[in-house]
Amino acid sequence: MDKFEYLQKFIGNTPILHLKTSYKTKTCDIYAKCEWYNFSGSVKDRAALLMLKSANLCAGKEVVEVTSGNMGISLASIGAFLNLKVTIFMPKSMSDERKNLITLYGANLVLCENFQKCFEMAEKYANQNNATYIRQFENPNNKIAQENIGKEILSEITPNAFISGVGTSGTLSGAGGFLKQKGIKIVAIDPASSSLLTLGYSKGEHKIQGLSDGLIPKLYDQTLVDKIIPISDDDAIAMAQKLNHMGIPCGISGGANFLGCVLAGYKTMATVFADDNKKYLSTDLSKTIHTTLVDEITISLPN
Repeated sequence: MDKFEYLQKFIGNTPILHLKTSYKTKTCDIYAKCEWYNFSGSVKDRAALLMLKSANLCAGKEVVEVTSGNMGISLASIGAFLNLKVTIFMPKSMSDERKNLITLYGANLVLCENFQKCFEMAEKYANQNNATYIRQFENPNNKIAQENIGKEILSEITPNAFISGVGTSGTLSGAGGFLKQKGIKIVAIDPASSSLLTLGYSKGEHKIQGLSDGLIPKLYDQTLVDKIIPISDDDAIAMAQKLNHMGIPCGISGGANFLGCVLAGYKTMATVFADDNKKYLSTDLSKTIHTTLVDEITISLPN
């Protein structure tokens, strides 16, 4: 058994969590894939494994990537397992836990002012060092790897809609694209402070790390999307905190996705908890935040 085949045992086929939710006069069933069960703790392991395998790299080869965190952690972890050299370019505004995990796995971390600077520096570095630039925002294997999320969802339930945030758009275009073919509605989450998907450009920074990374990725297919729902930073954080207080360790993007389900208005919905809470301990997730919207939502386990 080669290392890729061995790692595949630890990636994918994640459990799905069923929660019943009430908001105002509506109730719905929400099913969330718990992606922190993957090898390094996030949904990005799925794509990282396939993109590295498809690159056909020999031991000691260097890979380069731009990330808001989870893909950097995945590449650093899987890269170390495969004996690859990994260099990650990441905005310095990302959480301390992300930075520490990337370096803990032995990767070289370069912090930049913003995503634009990350892309500029990564391109230059890869050219100068003859390194393989993974390019997750346009790499088709990112999308292909995450089609399995859609397949895994359909093996258990048939939702009316699939709700997903957009970072690289691997999850929305991969899982969402597969589910769209089955007649399932697709809803995209747009951080309100940025409104990238709504406006076509980012109007500012936001706190929902992993979504809306300053550009509309080439993998994003707007023809798949039936609805875009804006989510504020505080609402996403408050929603994640509410889930954490139930013992469900989702991160901030998971809170945004779950709230998007509540607001989407369908009876049965599926979404993704991309990672867990441990990467957000130094962020506002550890503060007490309440919002009127989230306070009005009731969540319970099914009978």
